[in-house]
Amino acid sequence: WDFPKFYVLSMFPYPSGRLHMGHVRVYTISDAIGHFQRMRGHEVLNPMGWDAFGLPAENAAIERNLDPEDWTKSNIQSMRGQLDDLGLCFNWDREVTTCLPDYYKWTQYLFIKLFESGLAYQKEAVVNWDPVDQTVLADEQVDESGRSWRSGALVEQKLLTQWFIKTTNYAKPLLDALEELPEWYGVKAMQANWIGECTGCYFDYRLKVNLYFLLLFSKCLVFLYLLLFTLVFLRPIPTMLQNLPFLFWSKPFRRHLADHWLPVDVYIGGKEHAVMHLYYARFLSHFCRDQGLVAHREPFRKLLVQGLIKGQTFKLADGGQYLRKEEIDFTGESLSELTWEKMSKSKHNGLDPQEVVQQYGVDTVRLYILYAAPPEQDILWNVKTDALPGVLRWQSRLWQLVTKLRGARELGDVPNPSLLKKKELAEAKKIWENKNYAIQEVTAHFTEDFLFNAAISRLMGLTNTLTSAQVGVLQHSVEFEEALAALVLMTAPMAPHLASELWAGLCQIKNPLSSVLLRGGEVLQQSWPIVDPQYLEVPDFVEVSVLINNKPCGKVAVPLQVSKDVSRVQHLVLESAVGQKHLSERSIKRAILSPRTALINFLVEE
Repeated sequence: WDFPKFYVLSMFPYPSGRLHMGHVRVYTISDAIGHFQRMRGHEVLNPMGWDAFGLPAENAAIERNLDPEDWTKSNIQSMRGQLDDLGLCFNWDREVTTCLPDYYKWTQYLFIKLFESGLAYQKEAVVNWDPVDQTVLADEQVDESGRSWRSGALVEQKLLTQWFIKTTNYAKPLLDALEELPEWYGVKAMQANWIGECTGCYFDYRLKVNLYFLLLFSKCLVFLYLLLFTLVFLRPIPTMLQNLPFLFWSKPFRRHLADHWLPVDVYIGGKEHAVMHLYYARFLSHFCRDQGLVAHREPFRKLLVQGLIKGQTFKLADGGQYLRKEEIDFTGESLSELTWEKMSKSKHNGLDPQEVVQQYGVDTVRLYILYAAPPEQDILWNVKTDALPGVLRWQSRLWQLVTKLRGARELGDVPNPSLLKKKELAEAKKIWENKNYAIQEVTAHFTEDFLFNAAISRLMGLTNTLTSAQVGVLQHSVEFEEALAALVLMTAPMAPHLASELWAGLCQIKNPLSSVLLRGGEVLQQSWPIVDPQYLEVPDFVEVSVLINNKPCGKVAVPLQVSKDVSRVQHLVLESAVGQKHLSERSIKRAILSPRTALINFLVEE
């Protein structure tokens, strides 16, 4: 492999036919991470698939008097087009659809492996039954009011003979492996609590016929119980037919490819899956490792959970009926209560992503979603008071900066850094420092904590610095050029369409000073900016600003290793020319050394 790999994976959507704003959020995050890692020189895998198998899809098609296969495939085609309209760059050559034979033949393969290993078995048990979707629900799929998470129907208890997977055999390794994973936004603790303590005891007993037992009454109860866990397994179980064509295979993975790409570097999706498919994905990955199919036990390295996008929701205070905003009489006494809830058609609080994109543009929506809140927090969508105006203004200021630089270079003067005056040189150095600081911070946000809102704030700060630059600095400094180029490049993963236009404009300026603007090619083909080595060098001395009664009076160079020692710094300042001039004949009441900046403040008697 020529390049290091990076595997970013989003949870696959159910093909309902329409994207919602939650889809836009999760796939915007994965797309931004994918673009960033490509710019860093990684070979990126960012696949897409469709969670299309199950009775809910069939029932929805039956309601519409349509063939389930035709309806599902039509929805997939529609949603694929919507994802393309959002400018999302998936590896469509790796697309999977769970209801197609070329996918589910591998679930058959894995089921048989589980059965052969004694991990798949049948028994009769009470289940949560959804009478609308006609399907079994896990406990986590039933809400606190006893209703199905998907259909909203009141869940019934039903006795059924069904298949079980004995995940408890892997309880201890699944629990122990959590220690090796990075923090998962509280999900590790939820999984640990779900698995529980892995301690207990085993009973090894034989059942003999025609043997007289003399047991105490209490022991008889234990025996009867054990005799009953035995009869259940001895009882004949009717064969259940899963009407799918049975398909033959080769193995499901090419081992060298699986070992190259796994584990997933970042897995993105909702926290509500913490003890559902995340747990079973980990179980199957451990099982596949034991079967010799893959080298890694854990399927995911980092987990990035994203919160909901909630809309304003109005419902009657009495009956709880959901209302459209236009149906509300705001003057009436029985005014409905206003809440923020997950967007849904049934609650009349949803937004069509296509309508929002048509109104504001793709990149504005992308930036809004990334800027409005950290990924794990909910977003309360209110365009009048929230972050939308802020990202609109920022995009405009970026455009103005590129236009301003192009205009300055059209004046005719060839840029010449030697023409910069002392004050302009100091400003150019400040721009250089701010550029490097922004690169350092934004890179960390993309690789460590995924705080894209903080990354955008840092880029806004660099924008402010460049906007306030003097004309001479803009016209003659390479620092301004390189900082603006870095600003556009760091914006590209989050707003690729805007950045593409800005980059094209930058690369057409006359007489560029920086070689960065001579590379050519699209913005997303450029290398991610890196911090200048000089910025990372730790100086031997640091300049400490000297204040007397809060008024600046000069600077003194002190050795870095003593710069946090107030008594040593005070001594060196008093011996310096600044100290001799301003403090030699004054009574010092107190010296305060700042813990954050290189600054010492002497409080003296006037």
